[in-house]
Amino acid sequence: MKDNWFSSHIRQVHVDFHMPEFPYDAINDFDAESFVAEFVRAKVNVVGIFTKCHFGNAFYDNTVGHKHSGLKQDFFGEVLEEAHKHGIKVIAYYSLGTDAYAVEHNPDWYQIDKDGSKRGGKGTVWELPCINSPYREELVIPQLKEITAKYAMDGYLLDIPYLWDHHCFCRYCKSRFVQEYKLELTPELLASNPKLVNGFAKQSAARCMQEIYDVVKSIRPEVLVNCNGAWKMGEPVEINATSDYGLWESQPASGTFLCHSIRSRFVRNLPVPVQVMTVRFTEGWGLMSCKTAEQLKYEFAAIMANGGVINVGDQVLPSGRLQSGVYDIIGEAFSFVEEREHLCIGSSAHKHIALIGNFTENWYFEQGEAATMGAAKMLIEGHHQFDIYFNNDFPDLSDYQVVVLPETVRLNELSTAKIAEFVRNGGLLLAAGEASLTGGETTPNFMMAEVLGVDYLDRTPYPFAYMTQNDELWAGTASIPQLVEEPFLKVKLSTAEALSYVQWPLTDPAPQRAFRHPIPPAGRVSDFPAITANRFGQGTALYVAAPIFKAYWNNNHFWLRRIMNNLLNKYDRSKPFRVEAPTTVEANMMEKDGVRYLHLINFHNGHTGNRKQSLYDPIESITPVHDIKVTFHSSGITEVVQQPEGHVLALRTADKGYEVTVPRLHIHSVLEIR
Repeated sequence: MKDNWFSSHIRQVHVDFHMPEFPYDAINDFDAESFVAEFVRAKVNVVGIFTKCHFGNAFYDNTVGHKHSGLKQDFFGEVLEEAHKHGIKVIAYYSLGTDAYAVEHNPDWYQIDKDGSKRGGKGTVWELPCINSPYREELVIPQLKEITAKYAMDGYLLDIPYLWDHHCFCRYCKSRFVQEYKLELTPELLASNPKLVNGFAKQSAARCMQEIYDVVKSIRPEVLVNCNGAWKMGEPVEINATSDYGLWESQPASGTFLCHSIRSRFVRNLPVPVQVMTVRFTEGWGLMSCKTAEQLKYEFAAIMANGGVINVGDQVLPSGRLQSGVYDIIGEAFSFVEEREHLCIGSSAHKHIALIGNFTENWYFEQGEAATMGAAKMLIEGHHQFDIYFNNDFPDLSDYQVVVLPETVRLNELSTAKIAEFVRNGGLLLAAGEASLTGGETTPNFMMAEVLGVDYLDRTPYPFAYMTQNDELWAGTASIPQLVEEPFLKVKLSTAEALSYVQWPLTDPAPQRAFRHPIPPAGRVSDFPAITANRFGQGTALYVAAPIFKAYWNNNHFWLRRIMNNLLNKYDRSKPFRVEAPTTVEANMMEKDGVRYLHLINFHNGHTGNRKQSLYDPIESITPVHDIKVTFHSSGITEVVQQPEGHVLALRTADKGYEVTVPRLHIHSVLEIR
């Protein structure tokens, strides 16, 4: 599947056109030739074009459904024809889970919330039909049959396949639920058995998508089909099975710009290509602002250098035109991509660290799962080479040297056995907090207690504590007990060695026990280890007795990253490279046709003001970094070329390898290693 055209067309634009009918001059200035001309001059090679929007308005010459009353032409058909003239692939967008026209004219199709209310937009675009109602049979399937038969599109994007919050109490869902489970679907059942109710909703989405997939393929088997969100982390396998490519929307809403890299490091190991979709807007979909070319270059570099497919969202004006100024910016950024894409397309990640995490709460922004995000942030800022996997869904680990388990990872017995065997055979493991902790009817303990060399004892009353100093691990950090602003676990040493101990705060703050700061200073040193190392077979298992990755993501305490990087660097003796650069420089090694490519990506952001309104700080300019020393821990290197400039770098012998100095890194450079 990776070999389809989608993998090699990474200059993609998705053109939103959710357009109500009340503007008096809606779509009165559409012209397909000038519309597509913007894509051509901006070097776009894939466009997403609307067939039906959230308002339920069709944008093609239809016999099924409601065509936008302001549209005289065949918007989709004319753009498709013109785009194909210029070799641009076209993905047909179809709003599945939101359709205002359909539910306003068929109120029984509405999704119903647990309080009995219709799931309506209340003045917004979000009017939600239920996919278990006749909406599917009477509108969706006939409309998609008509579109697919009439137009030779290259792909589909079906938006919003799921019921809102994975439950609905409309009469159609209730009837189907009784038929399938012989139970009444009620809000009380949702409260007592959310897994059952949510599972029914997810299966409903999967069956709907399977029906759509089969319909499209029966008419045009060559057309790629996708539903929004397919193949993202934690997505049900039944949904993934109905999508020939993936889509993971990606915006830096929590203030970080690491989201594209983190998503790409996950999707690059999937069996299908995946869009990592950013936007031109500075504050979410549809705000008619535009990022700088500098910012888009950085975002695009972070996606393509880490193995994702670039897609940027735009918005059509009510008149039916695109904003030329936006395509000046996108064009400059895609010219930057065009210079480098041959170094990225078709490459695969060099295997070294496998970060196995849990990310199920994420959909759009970086909400919910701090541990996996924090671990990835640490590794990126420490210039480590790593891939990301989801819980038990990871491959054979023999190609990896290190496994990292954040505290929220959820592993079964088979997975823990695989990781234990990995360590026994010489691998390095770093686990944190509750990783592999299990309980239930038995006494709680780690599923990998023998591997970690520690046993679980108890929890603590303190919501934070300190770690006692270890001179080697504290290098670059103040020689003081270092705070972890999360609760530690009490663990007992069995075969492991303690590298640091938990130091309790003087007290847990209360009204009668107040200090200058809400977090008191360090107090008694406990008998319980904070950081341990255990020799297991031929390998080593490292353990931190606190949710340290979550703490780092939430508090950005740099000393946690420095301590963990020192810990990894002490025990990871097979790193493929070492980069001496600021934490804002990201490094990632890819391989293609026997050649390795080390991507260096530079990030720079300005000062933060009031963020009550804005979701993140736009990037106006990126300051170049000079004289970056890179050491390659491998033999047989004859040449290192900085691309796309084509500069051959002076190669020097170093301990266990070679080193070069990159004279200047602006946004993205690739070191081609031969």
